[in-house]
Amino acid sequence: MTRLMTSTRIAAPLAFAAALILALPAPVEASVERARAAQQRGDLRAAQIEFRNAVRDNPNDASLRAALAQASLDLGDGDTAEKEARAALERGYDRAAGTALLLRAYMTLRRFEEILREFPMQEGQVPNAVSAQVAAGRTMAYLALNRREDAARAAADAVRLGPNVVEAQLAAATVAAVSGDRDAAEAAVDRALAIEPANTEALMRKASFQFERGQLAEASATFAALLQQQPGNVMARLRRGEVLMRMGNDAESRQEIDRVLRLAPNAPLGIYMSAMLHARAQNWQAVDQELQRIQSQLPNIPDGLLLFATAKRALNQLEQAEDAARRHVARRPEDPRGAKLLAMLEMQRGAADAAAGTLDRLAQRGAADAEAYDMLGRAHAAMGRRQEALDALAKAAELTPDNAAVLARLAVARLATGDAAGAQQAAEAALARDPNQPGAREVLASAALARGDLAVASAELERLGPQARGGELAGVLEGTIRLVRLDLDGAKTTFETVLRNHPNSVRARLGLARVAAMQGDLDRAERLFAEVLEREPGNPEALARLSAAVLSGGPRAASSRAVLEAANAAQPGDPALAMALATVLVRAGEPAKAAQVLDAPAFRDRRRETRHLLLLAEVRTAAEQFREAEEAARAAMAQDPDNPLARRMVAALLLRANDQRAAELVLEQGLRTRPADPLLQQTLVQAVRQGRGLDAALETADRLARQESARPSSLTLRGDLLMGAERFEEAAAAYAAAHRQAPSGVLVLRQADALQRLGKQDEAAQALAAWLERTPDDLAVQSQLSQFEIAAGRTADAERRLVRLVAARPEDAIALNNLAWLIQARSSSETAEGRAALSQARQYAERAYYLAPSAETADTLGWILARSGETARAVPLLRQAAAASVARQRPDASMFYRYAFALEAAGEREEARRVIEPVVTSNAQFPERAEAERLLARLRGG
Repeated sequence: MTRLMTSTRIAAPLAFAAALILALPAPVEASVERARAAQQRGDLRAAQIEFRNAVRDNPNDASLRAALAQASLDLGDGDTAEKEARAALERGYDRAAGTALLLRAYMTLRRFEEILREFPMQEGQVPNAVSAQVAAGRTMAYLALNRREDAARAAADAVRLGPNVVEAQLAAATVAAVSGDRDAAEAAVDRALAIEPANTEALMRKASFQFERGQLAEASATFAALLQQQPGNVMARLRRGEVLMRMGNDAESRQEIDRVLRLAPNAPLGIYMSAMLHARAQNWQAVDQELQRIQSQLPNIPDGLLLFATAKRALNQLEQAEDAARRHVARRPEDPRGAKLLAMLEMQRGAADAAAGTLDRLAQRGAADAEAYDMLGRAHAAMGRRQEALDALAKAAELTPDNAAVLARLAVARLATGDAAGAQQAAEAALARDPNQPGAREVLASAALARGDLAVASAELERLGPQARGGELAGVLEGTIRLVRLDLDGAKTTFETVLRNHPNSVRARLGLARVAAMQGDLDRAERLFAEVLEREPGNPEALARLSAAVLSGGPRAASSRAVLEAANAAQPGDPALAMALATVLVRAGEPAKAAQVLDAPAFRDRRRETRHLLLLAEVRTAAEQFREAEEAARAAMAQDPDNPLARRMVAALLLRANDQRAAELVLEQGLRTRPADPLLQQTLVQAVRQGRGLDAALETADRLARQESARPSSLTLRGDLLMGAERFEEAAAAYAAAHRQAPSGVLVLRQADALQRLGKQDEAAQALAAWLERTPDDLAVQSQLSQFEIAAGRTADAERRLVRLVAARPEDAIALNNLAWLIQARSSSETAEGRAALSQARQYAERAYYLAPSAETADTLGWILARSGETARAVPLLRQAAAASVARQRPDASMFYRYAFALEAAGEREEARRVIEPVVTSNAQFPERAEAERLLARLRGG
């Protein structure tokens, strides 16, 4: 136990021993001299022996008894100290000083209750100096017994009775420190030093305060002053060694630690400090050797296991390192250093999930720092958990906003979740702080590519250095740009090069799968998607492509389903994969199998995501397992009470059970906390309509519309109910009335829809135009009005509007596609001006196709390429468009005409005839029917 008091009546040991010599017999004088020398070199045991010899030769000398008591206390020998302090008092030693010695002996022996019983306060019966020592001793006993209020009163008595007694001030300092008042504690220590500047206990405390404040030079000097009085004070030497180490003065720190080890060769803290110095010198073998000596005591040293784990990791003894790190975390779960080291070791052995768990627990305790959040983001990213990775990296960036590397990783995470604008912002911030930050320019190129801006993406890639150009992401970006420009052979070569250099690249495989799909090699595309799922089971693109193939019912449906099932069998615990397969199964009419996937053993013993539970509820409903469905839906609602989808699912199941009141109550409860939630509002009014009729639903809608907290979404409810009832005239009037009350673009769009259903396109367009005069920056209304203008044949107006729209919203694939179509429709490939317009249209079409590869965007881009004479690139796109229109059971005759046109231009006349003949011989009416008939005539005539 740390010594808490020193005597005001006993001089510092060396000075006291010198004073004794003047009046002692020669043999005693020799013993005292040897004791003084032993104390000076720090040999406390030898000093005690020599003082014991002196007492033996002169047993009635009270000062010698007191000196032996003091030497015994320095050595931690409480029994001898108590005996000799009593003997000193019995022989007339100063009562206050002797009482202080005796109380310290009791404290060393942890006899706290006995202090309170055997040392009562006798104020007025004994000198105040003695009462002050007793009060100070009682203070420390009360504190040891956790009786803080009693301790505070005793400390106040000690200071009142002995304001110039060092122990009284130190007792007051201890009480203040325990109560958290560091300023008051240090002020009391300063008063103690004013009374006795060489008091070792006060010096120790003062140095500790200085160290805590970061005043390292001052702390070092104070510890040095203490050591002048007590050269053998091991703790002071250790603390000074630590201070010097913090100051970067490892050489002098080593001197202090080596002196400690000469005084106490087996002192655990001395050995530990020596190991720390070796660690600073990166001498990990020496660190390991030192720590092996005290391995059993490492758990009792605050950072012992942490240093041991660090050394073992440096020596590549990873199992021992992880074991030590795990033990450190178990003992100090709030220490971010231990959690980070453990997570690093877990990542090193490929257990990213375990690492994420370690860091998640640290974050839940509120102890994670920026580095821990950064590591957590990388662990989640390694597991394919894009949103979780983004959340963690966003927190890391919030804590260290000037860290370019963290910002660059945040940019990558944002890009992975589809936030191109956020990715660009983070990447630009990273480059502003470090113009050479690795990865940031690749993210800027990726963000530009996500917007469909090939020119900017290419420019950013050009700015990369040679080394970065050889990286995985840069290669994938280059391949993607080639792919978007329909240089399929070049894209394939680029992606294959990336895959050779980075065999586990998921992005290169995805690129090759896209190329294969466009080239019609669907078998290879499917194999590549399977390889992606082996490496990243929750990859969204692979899951989406394979699921679409299954749901299309086409020739690849069975094989794509087999890929999903095999991937799920290999990774049954991946939630995204399980949900994708379950969705496919339930859509295929196999809800029982879907339930088995979602309720696999891998999910039973862990917290499921809300969306997982909701899908399970949907699957159980489809299987007519309504009780189990409600259990899953209620579990989702309990887990996330604010989730409107969960409440909607519970309400739907209650309605099915004819419990109208309970269904409405569930939704009303949700609206109490989220009164403006549009989904809850819509679900409630529809539930009322289903159970109590349209009039009751309209009353509910009106009630919600009157509540300020429920707006603005509640203002659409009446109109939406009337639209559902096909009462379009009343719906338009309802929307108009709500708009007059609280004007909004949403209400204008709803009103325009109702007017269009009534065949009043002009009125609908006028309503939209009137709103844009008021709020020209409403892009949703701009987009809708352009649709009306196209339908009305006002293509020039629509084109001008779309140019403004795509400038403001460059990622709007629909606007880009429509603009590309309008520009090509008015252009002729026969003139230079027309060819320039087609080139401009192609740029818009390329961006639209990259952003949203659909039948419509493929058709637009393919037709522009065909008209520009690039039939080799046009044919795969137009084939894809025609096939997609068939797959969704809405064959588009115009798409087949354009496909056949390109085939003829490419010299594939027989194939062109097979494509166009069924279209022309059918009764289908489409704008290009006359051109299609002429094309078929040419093909038959040839």
